[in-house]
Order: sequence, then C-alpha cells, then structure tokens
Amino acid sequence: MPVKRLAALSAACLLLAMSWLAPARAVIVNGLYEARVPVTDQSVTARNAALQQAFGIVLVKVTGDRAATLASAFGNPTQYVEQYRYEKVDADPVNNVPAGLMLWAKFGANVVGKALHAGHAPLWGAERPRTLMWLVSPDAGGRILNAADSSLLMQALLTAAQQRGIVLAFPQMDAQDKAAIGVPDLAGFNAERIRAASARYQPDAVLVGVMTPAQGQLAARWEWLAPDKVEDWQTPAGDAILVAVDGVQIAADRFAARYAIAADAADQDGVPLQVDGIDSLDTYAKVSGYLKGLTPVRAVHVERVAQGSVFYSLDIHGSLDNLESALLLGGLLSGSPAAAPAAGSVGTASPAPLHYRYKP
Repeated sequence: MPVKRLAALSAACLLLAMSWLAPARAVIVNGLYEARVPVTDQSVTARNAALQQAFGIVLVKVTGDRAATLASAFGNPTQYVEQYRYEKVDADPVNNVPAGLMLWAKFGANVVGKALHAGHAPLWGAERPRTLMWLVSPDAGGRILNAADSSLLMQALLTAAQQRGIVLAFPQMDAQDKAAIGVPDLAGFNAERIRAASARYQPDAVLVGVMTPAQGQLAARWEWLAPDKVEDWQTPAGDAILVAVDGVQIAADRFAARYAIAADAADQDGVPLQVDGIDSLDTYAKVSGYLKGLTPVRAVHVERVAQGSVFYSLDIHGSLDNLESALLLGGLLSGSPAAAPAAGSVGTASPAPLHYRYKP
C-alpha cells in the first residue's frame, strides 16, 4: 500500500477500523489501584490503619515489589485516596477473614505514579501477561488442577494472583487436554508437549508446578515458560496451599522484573521498529493500536510503508528490554532476526530496526 494512500486515510476511518478489532494481546487488568481490607469499625483510627494496609496492597500490585515496608515510605495514604466505602461481607475461609466489615479504597493512579517516580520505585502497567497454570497435585495418584475446580487450593491461587495483579488461567482437562498431555509430561517438564498442549489457550506464559510428598508435607518444583525463555525453581516442603501459592508469587516476581519500568528510566525517542506481514488496513490498524497501548510506548510514528512492512519510529519510556518484552506480549507479534544493513550503509548513524512479524 503506497504511503500517500495511507496518509490520505481520514482519522475517522482509522478509528472505525480499530473500534471492532479485538487483537490477541495481554490482559488489561482493572482494579490495580483498588483494595479491600478488614476493618474493626468505622472510627478514624481504624480507617487510617485500614487505608495504610490497602495502600500497601496496591503498591505491591503496581510496582511488583513484595517488600512489606514499601507503603511506609510514601507517607500518609489519605493523600492518595480518591474514594472509599465500607462493606459488610460474609466469611472468607481462604484468607482467614471472618464475616464482618471491610473497607474498600481506590487510590489515584496519577498521584501514586508521581509518588513512585519521586520515591525511585518501579511502575508496572495495567497490561499484564495471561498465564496458563498446569499444577499437578499428588492426591489420587496425581491430579492436574482444572478450571472447574472449586477447592480451597484453587481459591487460594486465584486470590494470590489477584493480590499480585496477574491473570491465571487453568486447563479444562477435557478429552482434548487429556489426549495432549498427562502427568508424566508435566512431571518430566516436557517443554515441547507442554507448549503444544497450552497452545489452544493462547497464553502469554505458562507456569508448571509439580507437587510431591516431602517430610510429611508437600514440596514443589516449578517451570516458567515465557515466549523467549524458561526458568525453574523449587519450593521447600510446607503446607500444600502455601507451597502452591509460592509458585504464583515467584512467577509474579519474574513478571515484574521483566515488565515493570524503573522510575528513573530514561526516555528514548525515535526507536526504529519494522513489522512485516501487514498487508491490509485492518492489520495496520490492529498493529498500530496495539503498539500505542503498550506500557513503555509514549508515541508511535509511521515512517514509511513498503511491500507489506511498516516502518515505525517509537518514543518510549524505559529500556529496550522493556520494549522488546512488551512487544512479545499477547502473541500479536513474533520476533525475527534484525534486518541486515543495506549495502553501502556501513558508517551511517541509523541503527537497524527492531524486526518483528505480525502473526494472524
């Protein structure tokens, strides 16, 4: 598509094209700046203590940092509160909370962001990877936790994920899953079969946990499969729920280290990006809209279009690692080797662009 034709397209047409497109991408997590905590009564003293606790929960979600003392570094949390209310709730056995009174609080994203920047803390945006979790429990000779499970273990895993601001999905374990993978594949961390069985769920990452008896309790081995790397770790013997939740917590730590942007990160303008496989207006709108929504991206400029490729210039906040990690989220783009410099280009100032391909 010629550049002149693209330039002639009206903004209204582009907005219309983008409005109905639903690109495969990481999940936008709502409620990151909200928290609910138990409160004894509605007194000022109890409310201030609850707001401090709620603010700490929010900071864990938006920084990715589990440090228990983080909230105290930002002063009185009331200065960040947008609204709060009291709610009566039923008992919550998973979190050991009896029936009673809860305080719900919402903190301002902008003022919290400024405080994090001033306090040299990282900021993790709302775009979070969707993680498929395969968990093998030793009961019944080896059981794979499935999406229909309503046990306390499942509730604890979902609660832990919510507290860290990540999205967990679980396999259906229907006939298709059972034909694709079994406990031996997971216990042996057969990455090829795990990735193949996980493909139907289109996750951004896969977390595999295998729980085994140890010292009268349970221990676990974990493998975390990101689009471009694999990491593993172990959780020592302990209570089954705590051991399982530990896998979620460490996976969230890994995500935060990968996607959160340091407050003192520098801005970079004019980062070149080439995306191949863009052969229609719909695809162009989808990819461009996707790029604009990525946390590290401040602005997207189209430099030129040629032979099914679009050459962008991105203004970003953070490192190139932040950008490249974000570009792989959601499976919309796949990385490919950087373009070789054109003949006679040695010594020019223009760097080779980051090189990706649209995945239909």
